Amino acid sequence: MEKAIDLDRIEPIAPGESSDEEINQILQSTVDGWWEDPRMWGVIAHAPELLRGWLHSILGAASVVDPVTWELMALRGAFRTGCEY
Repeated sequence: MEKAIDLDRIEPIAPGESSDEEINQILQSTVDGWWEDPRMWGVIAHAPELLRGWLHSILGAASVVDPVTWELMALRGAFRTGCEY
């Protein structure tokens, strides 16, 4: 019997696991500084440009993600990773 795969669960990328050094730095900053929990950001890091866009949105810069999608992603990411939001 084959083991069922939970396709609805995306494992977060931990700081230092990305092949993109900028993404590793962003993820490390979520541990060391302003967020203190990298799990939600680690899920988003599977799409590096999305993570950069979300970061720019949070910091008040132009975003590549519309506000409704941004909020849905935050809620879904927080729910699936057990993060508080």
